[in-house]
Amino acid sequence: GYEFVFYRPGDELNWARIECDVGQFSSLESGLEYFQREFVRDQRLDPQQRMLFVKDKNGEYVATASLWDGKFLGTLRQRIHWVAVKDKCAGLGIAKAMLSRLMRLYTELGYDDSTIYLVTGTRNYPAVSIYRKFGFKEYVGPTSLSSKLSDEQFVEQATTAVSIINDKIAQYKSKK
Repeated sequence: GYEFVFYRPGDELNWARIECDVGQFSSLESGLEYFQREFVRDQRLDPQQRMLFVKDKNGEYVATASLWDGKFLGTLRQRIHWVAVKDKCAGLGIAKAMLSRLMRLYTELGYDDSTIYLVTGTRNYPAVSIYRKFGFKEYVGPTSLSSKLSDEQFVEQATTAVSIINDKIAQYKSKK
């Protein structure tokens, strides 16, 4: 009962609704402003080829993710960006399906290096578990990804974050 659709003009409202549902923005207006900055202004990429949505059988947009440009360690790379599944659809395998589709899109667009990355936080430990199943690994250094931290501070904080995530995933799995 679910289907993939790519972004069409006007879908920025659907994107903002999904991202608000998962708590990324406090209002549709702030989500729409961010969409304009991130996906429209000064971008050479076309969201119609890179932004994926999932619709349910009633036509409601319930999930989104994108394959986008980003800098990883100073080099332009492709990244999985803004993965979100509405809370009411969590646990149904939609995120895994979107990741599979975006990985296939990566190949379809002609990328042949093996570096694709994503960024997430410690509170997204269920997502981290999924990302690991797709072969993603945590980056803990030696070069800081933040201009606000020294390399040593970054390694220390990243190592602590991975430990927290591992503990949360273990707790999450033990409850299942």
